[in-house]
Amino acid sequence: MTPTDCTSPQFKKASADNLSSLYQPLRVCDVVDALDGIGYFNIGLMDREVRPLWQGMRFWGEAATIRAVPSNKPMWKLDSTQDIVEAHRIWFEQNSPARLPDDLAPGHVVVMDAGGGPEVGFWGSENSMGAVLGGAVGIVTDGYCRDTAEVVAQRTPVVARYRGRTIIPGRIMAIETQVTIACGGVQVNPGDIVGADDDGVVVVPEEVALEVAGHARAILLADMRSRRSKYERLGLATDRTVDVEAIEAYYADV
Repeated sequence: MTPTDCTSPQFKKASADNLSSLYQPLRVCDVVDALDGIGYFNIGLMDREVRPLWQGMRFWGEAATIRAVPSNKPMWKLDSTQDIVEAHRIWFEQNSPARLPDDLAPGHVVVMDAGGGPEVGFWGSENSMGAVLGGAVGIVTDGYCRDTAEVVAQRTPVVARYRGRTIIPGRIMAIETQVTIACGGVQVNPGDIVGADDDGVVVVPEEVALEVAGHARAILLADMRSRRSKYERLGLATDRTVDVEAIEAYYADV
């Protein structure tokens, strides 16, 4: 598995001691159905414009949150080519951003409230890889990502509302981390379970995450059994999406 490959399983077995592991095989739609089933209609259903940058992306993890706002400070004219290359360093020396804690457990999802700011590639091919190396299994922003061809080539798990072109200095500032934020029209708290796949993004409030995982697992298995019977009637070769036994084995110890 490469540092940015988010398609390989993070867990070999579900564990009652790790909430994220209970979600790994689930589809976003299974979880949305389960949330509906407990009366959480549209709660956690992120705006459909906030989407994975590449097809086949899939991740689940506990939210680590960032809140950003427009900087209201222009970037000054730089004196040399080298200064232009180092624009971020120069900007951050005078405008230090809020940073996520260094001791976040591996397997978290970085979720950013972009604050409705101007076009700015807050996330790009280099710093998103840095987040993955820091233990993130996904990055979600209701703002912009740039360098998107590289992000796709790297298979870096970035979910964004827009594709952007500009850089951070003079445009946006991260001012708080690990606080309640709004992202894509939903409330996100540190520790909430966040998942993404080709259908979009859902946020499960921490207080109902264990219950929702149980209902969603039953929904997934029922769907797989029904679809497999149709595979058989149509003479189709089975694939992992109807491998009921693999899912049952994954959850065997919980």
